[in-house]
Amino acid sequence: MKEKVLIIGAGYAGSVVANKLAREFRKKIARDELEITILDRDDTSINQGGFTFLPFGLYTPEDIVRKRRKLISPRVNTAFGDAGEVTSIDLNSKEVGVKSGKRYNYDYLVIAMGARADADAVPGLADELNTFYTSIEGATQVGEKIRSMDKGDIVVSVAAMPIPCPGAPVKFTFLLDSYLRNVLKNREQFNLTLLWPMEPIGPPEFNKLVSGLLKEKNIEVKRSFPLGQVDAAKKELSSKEGETVNYDLLIAVPPHKPQKVLSDSGITDEKGWVPCDRTTLQYRGPAGNHDNVYILGDNGPADILKTGIGAHYQALVVSQNLINDIYGNNTKAPYEGETGCPIITEMETPSSAGQAYIATWNYGVMPAPFKPTKMGWYMYRMYYYLHWDMSVKGLF
Repeated sequence: MKEKVLIIGAGYAGSVVANKLAREFRKKIARDELEITILDRDDTSINQGGFTFLPFGLYTPEDIVRKRRKLISPRVNTAFGDAGEVTSIDLNSKEVGVKSGKRYNYDYLVIAMGARADADAVPGLADELNTFYTSIEGATQVGEKIRSMDKGDIVVSVAAMPIPCPGAPVKFTFLLDSYLRNVLKNREQFNLTLLWPMEPIGPPEFNKLVSGLLKEKNIEVKRSFPLGQVDAAKKELSSKEGETVNYDLLIAVPPHKPQKVLSDSGITDEKGWVPCDRTTLQYRGPAGNHDNVYILGDNGPADILKTGIGAHYQALVVSQNLINDIYGNNTKAPYEGETGCPIITEMETPSSAGQAYIATWNYGVMPAPFKPTKMGWYMYRMYYYLHWDMSVKGLF
């Protein structure tokens, strides 16, 4: 009988799994012994990590956008639009419904639907939502608003955790400082403030480096400041504990949550995320234990850090475990929490050298002391071009 692998979500993680399986099982697919299908609501793949760079003109929208059909192996069945927008998931019946009315059965299911911003979770935030986090249009508008100002208070607020790529707001803040200082040449006319919802900013060595640089660059930071409310008329925001901050421009990272269909299907945990075994990434939750269902990427549990590097390693583990499952060798490759966070502390300009570093760690090993370098800047910039032709295709 033909086995069926169904992947819901054709973002980075889902595409890597689809491509690796298609390459491994090309002969099975040719003999009609295996079918791989991937579903998504649209055919546009966006490298969301590029949103951080768009406000400063370091990439263009064309650099971070591709058609999914050009990235996913032709051996994989693809369905986009109404034919791919998931409306229901039944793990017990092994069935997924889509907006067109079609229903897909599967032997193995990969859930990689990502997370979505929820500005309405913070009263008033939707009325003052300037964010580089959710779309090309939003990131572009943030850049336009920065360039329209000649002075004032700019506040970067992270509303709550967890969020995808939790280091990105710090990276953005450093890029903003460098942009004002070295490109617009008006840094002294601005007060920059970073509002962080927790006490530490990342693992110990990451926090140590970032804290020192925030002080050195004269960027005020308020920690343990979960966003409670925004008053757009007063240009004032407050924490959940009532502490207030005024601003001329608020750049916010809204709270995030999984796609609504996941909670509507009864497969999320009490925190609203899709639970799984932290090592095998197999589903473990209110819908029971399902060894044939794998969870990866930003829709996963809150205690697995949501980073692009983490999604990469999770996709490799899920791919290998599906290969093992289909071959029937009863072997599990472990996900050991491999993740990381690129940090940029200075952008490359005629008057400044770019500085960056990619800190990595796993469940048991925190990052060692590190220092951003010029080579790190070039390596990180280069990756955004390798992303499309190597990374998404699962070639490393």
